[in-house]
Amino acid sequence: MHCFFPSWPHSLLGAVALCALVTAQTYTSCNPTAKSCPPDVGLPVPGYSIDFRNGPDNTHWLSVGMGSVTYMPNLGAAFTINKQGDSPTMETSWYFFFGRAEVHMRAAGGTGIVSCVVLESDDLDEIDWEWIGGEPHDVQTNYFGKGNTTTWDRGGKTPMGDTQWLTHNYTIDWTPSLVTWYIDGAVVRTLAYKDALGGHNFPQTPMRLKLGIWAGGDSKNPNGTIDWAGGVTNYTQGPFTMYVESVSVTNLNPAASYLYSDLSGSWTSISMSNATIGPMPSQVPKPKPVGKSGGGQGREKGAEKEDNEHKTGITSDEEPFATHMTWTVPGNASPADFAGHPNSGDDGNHDTTTTRASAGHPTEPTNIISEGSTLTTQFGLVWVLGVAIFTLGMMAVA
Repeated sequence: MHCFFPSWPHSLLGAVALCALVTAQTYTSCNPTAKSCPPDVGLPVPGYSIDFRNGPDNTHWLSVGMGSVTYMPNLGAAFTINKQGDSPTMETSWYFFFGRAEVHMRAAGGTGIVSCVVLESDDLDEIDWEWIGGEPHDVQTNYFGKGNTTTWDRGGKTPMGDTQWLTHNYTIDWTPSLVTWYIDGAVVRTLAYKDALGGHNFPQTPMRLKLGIWAGGDSKNPNGTIDWAGGVTNYTQGPFTMYVESVSVTNLNPAASYLYSDLSGSWTSISMSNATIGPMPSQVPKPKPVGKSGGGQGREKGAEKEDNEHKTGITSDEEPFATHMTWTVPGNASPADFAGHPNSGDDGNHDTTTTRASAGHPTEPTNIISEGSTLTTQFGLVWVLGVAIFTLGMMAVA
C-alpha cells in the first residue's frame, strides 16, 4: 500500500478529488514522463543531517499536510493526529539522486493510524517504510515505479521489536542497481533492478524525503484502505503521535538541480546542473543500531541523548574525497548554514560541471558522475604523476 497524506477537502468537488487521490494513492504536480517539467531543486552537497531534538529546520523542510509538527528536546519532531482531517507531513525542499536516507524514529499507535517514511519522485517512483498503529511489532516496506499500481504484490512485512516505544534506525540505501532496507544496521529486504519488472518499476529518478502520519482508518476512506490500516480510527482515543529524532541523507550525485531530459523516466535521462563529486557507495558506512543497546533493540522512549548525538553527516573509516562537503544544520537553520548556498558567505565558486548520468544498463557505480567530471580526472592525474616522481627519485638514490 502507498503512504498517502491527505489534505481534507471542504467542497463536493474536493471530495471527488480526494476519492481519486485515495484510489491512486500518489500525486505529482508535474509528471515528467507525460510532459516537460521544470527542473527539481537538488541537494548540492553529499550529506545533510538534522537532529530535530534541537528544533526545526524550516529552510530545508516544507509542511505539506494538515496540522502542525511540534518539537520536543528528548523526542524530536512530533507528528500528531488530534482530530479527523489531521495529517501532519513534512518533505524536503530539495531532491537527491541515489544515496541513502536514514531516519531515527518511533511510530504512532492507534487503530487505523499509519506512520510513513517515503522517498518519492516527480514521476511517481517511490520507496516506503510504513507502520500500522495496531501492529506495534511489524514494519512494512514497499516500492513503486512510475506510479504503477496494476498489481499490489510488491509490499513486504518485517517482524521486529517494539516500534512505538523504542527508537530505531530505519535506513533506505538506493543505487541504480539495488535498493536495500535496513533496520538498526541489519538488512531486512533488497530489491534488484532486474527484479522490478526488468527495471521498469525500479525507483531511479531524483527523490525527495517525506515524513508523516495519517488516518488510513478514517471512516471516509475506501473499505480496502481501512482494512489495510487495521480498522476504523476512533479519534476519541487520540492523540496519536509519531516521533522523528533525526534524519540524515547521503546524496551520491550532488547537484544544484535535476532535469528530466526526455519522457523515459530513466535515470540515464537525468541532467544535473552544477554537479559536484559525490561519495562512492563504498565510502558510505553501513547504518548502525540506535543507542547503546545495539542488536536491533533500539532505545527506550525518553532515554537521554547519546554522547555522539552531534556526530552527523558522512563518516567512514576512510577519508572521502577532499572536495566533499557535508551539510549539517542545527535547529532553526538558515541558508547560510550551507557552504556554497547562494545566501551563504561562500561565493560558491567550486569546481563544478553540468553532466548527465552515465548511459547504459545500471550497475553498481564506482562513481555515478563520471562523464564530464574533470575534477575526478585531475585527482587521478596528480596521483599518477606523484607516484612517477617518487619512483624516479628512488631510482636516482639507488
